[in-house]
Amino acid sequence: MWKPRPIEAFAKYSAYVMWNRRYANRVAGHITPRGYRKIAIFKKPYFAHRIVWAYHYGYWPEQVDHINCKFADNRLSNLRVATQMENRWNSKRRAKTKSNVKGVYKRGTRLYEAHIMANGKRYYFGRFIRKSDAARAITTARKALHKTFARAG
Repeated sequence: MWKPRPIEAFAKYSAYVMWNRRYANRVAGHITPRGYRKIAIFKKPYFAHRIVWAYHYGYWPEQVDHINCKFADNRLSNLRVATQMENRWNSKRRAKTKSNVKGVYKRGTRLYEAHIMANGKRYYFGRFIRKSDAARAITTARKALHKTFARAG
C-alpha cells in the first residue's frame, strides 16, 4: 500500500495533490499477464512475493512457491522456499489433456496411462481402463514422491 506523502516531499503543491490522488492508499505495482504482482523499486521490477519474503526473512531465495497457486496471494503464510523442481510439482496442469487429470494421459481409444517426474526420473504406473483408477494411482504416487509439494492439478 502506498502511504500518503507529506507536502514537504514535493517542490510544488500541485505535485503533492496529484501524487496523493493517484497513488495514496492504493496497492503498489501491477498484475502481470500470468497473474503475478510486480513492483518497481528504483526503476527495477521485482515480483511482490519475492519482496515480501526478503523483507520478512532478510534474504532472496532462488525460488518462492505460492502454496495455493494463486499468484496474487502474497501473504507470508502462502509462501515457501522451493527448488525449481518442487515449484513445478506444485504447479497446475500445464495443458489441456484428454483426461483433464495431471499425470494421466489418454492412449489410444480405451486406455489411460499414468506417469510423473520426480527427482530427475520418470515414474511409470501403468495403463488403466478407467480414468479414475489411473487418477487414484497417480495421486497416491504424487503424495509419496512429492510430499508437501504434491498438487493434483
